Amino acid sequence: MKKAPAKMKKAAAKMKKAPAKFNKNLKAASKAGKLDNNPKFKAAVDASPAKMKKAAMKMKKESMAMMKKSVAMMKKASAMKMKMEKSAAKMKMKKKK
Repeated sequence: MKKAPAKMKKAAAKMKKAPAKFNKNLKAASKAGKLDNNPKFKAAVDASPAKMKKAAMKMKKESMAMMKKSVAMMKKASAMKMKMEKSAAKMKMKKKK
């Protein structure tokens, strides 16, 4: 099923509205006032998010992976603790009988 041309135009318009990422030199030029003659471009540069360096991005991904791993380990430990508590309760019930 193909998209209608009107829908494709809307999707393209949405992509254009997303903020572009500019490099640090353009941001520095904007702060220095070198982009004052083009206010729309200066506003776009000022409003855009900073580009993340590859090393920083890699560190972010690694930290997220470690966090996910630690959460999984905590869940596993919690489940094992509950399992042991259940078995201890069962043993107490058997001793009482």
